[in-house]
Amino acid sequence: MDIIEAILRQSSLWEITLLAVLIYLFIQPDFRKRITKIKLGNFELELQELKDQVQKGQEKIQELEEEVENERRFFEDFLEDFDPNTPISELAKVRQSIRSQAKNLTELESLKSLLNLQSSAEELYFTAVALREKRPVSLLPDLISFLQELSADKNLGGYRLNTIWTLTSALHLTLIACIRDKVGPMPDKEILEQAQRTLNALEQNPRVQQDRPDNPSKGIRGPLKHALTWVGKGLEANKKA
Repeated sequence: MDIIEAILRQSSLWEITLLAVLIYLFIQPDFRKRITKIKLGNFELELQELKDQVQKGQEKIQELEEEVENERRFFEDFLEDFDPNTPISELAKVRQSIRSQAKNLTELESLKSLLNLQSSAEELYFTAVALREKRPVSLLPDLISFLQELSADKNLGGYRLNTIWTLTSALHLTLIACIRDKVGPMPDKEILEQAQRTLNALEQNPRVQQDRPDNPSKGIRGPLKHALTWVGKGLEANKKA
């Protein structure tokens, strides 16, 4: 693409037209055997170099398509095999499998699309673990909005508490990534204030209050408090900016 852009900047209309004709001829096998170089004004283009760049582009597209296909297959296999009612003590192996896959996850739109109350228990658990591992700052507003939606439901959407804990922990770790580690842009005041309201509302949710009343820090209120601390640090940083 750099070569083509350079040509367009340095060439007149007739030269560009000629180049289009020559590119057409270039894809003809007999022409390629005889011609190896094009000269337009002061710009000289090796046809083999153009061919190599086109080939590299095609290979890159194929690699991306294969990555997306592998991710889709892993997700489908996970949904087929995972029991959302699996005891907490048996979730470690499942979490590790999702985390390993999430490290190489390239397509974040699929995670974003699952942050809604229509997602199944299996889909949301996968999403929660992947977000906690990946910590994508770009999805921070979507995660906050979904937690806000959950907090307004007395039953937290019917999802198990471990899934809500994982989502809240994902928010906590993502806030650390963007506020402390400077990964991506600092969240603006509006997003941070929304996060603050959301976390305060989530804390008052009846199911959250019932989660580990003997030791709240071991339940959802643990990562929730940590997330609120980082929201506060973010708001302070915004004031100084």
